[in-house]
Amino acid sequence: MKVTNLEYQKRDPNRVNLYIDDEFFCGISLNTLASEALYEGMEVDASTLDRMLLSDLKERFLTRATNYILRSPKTEFQMYRYLKNLSYKKKNVWFREDINLDWDSFYAEVIGRLKGYKYIDDENFARMFIQSRMRNKPRGKSVLIGELLSKGVSKDLAQRVCDEEIDDESNLLRDTFTKKYRDQKFDVKDEKMVNYLLRKGFRWDLIRKFDSDEPEE
Repeated sequence: MKVTNLEYQKRDPNRVNLYIDDEFFCGISLNTLASEALYEGMEVDASTLDRMLLSDLKERFLTRATNYILRSPKTEFQMYRYLKNLSYKKKNVWFREDINLDWDSFYAEVIGRLKGYKYIDDENFARMFIQSRMRNKPRGKSVLIGELLSKGVSKDLAQRVCDEEIDDESNLLRDTFTKKYRDQKFDVKDEKMVNYLLRKGFRWDLIRKFDSDEPEE
């Protein structure tokens, strides 16, 4: 097989279209072009093309993943799901559907590089999430843990970070109640108030002891 044409893409001058035996094979980045030292007339074999395509895919997926995660923090689970969806959308666009690729290992390598750049850190994500909730939408530990689990944070990590970030859940309950009811006095006989706090994830024993007139030190 022979490289018969290398054509700069009109929409992206950092990529070129690669033609093998006068037929379009794929688009590749200038980095891949340079690393493989490709030139028109060069003889290439199937293993070289597969390696080159894999290298270029890693670069494209990493770029997309980096742009995605920079918009807002993501967990490892969320990033894995994003990469899986991306591979589905780009099938037969970035690569042939019949490409021989271990996708789980591919995703793991991209995620590993993101971790190396400190773009993914589930513990840091959990801490920032809880701190944000406590500032803007205070709620009990059970709800916070449930929210973290839904984002792919492990149960043990979610529990540990919650325990470290919330040293007094009774004060958190007070903040939650005040944010909702402002200057109203809490009445444990008020079913609406009690149900609101239960929905926010507070245990009944904390609610029962709650006295809105005497904040705990």
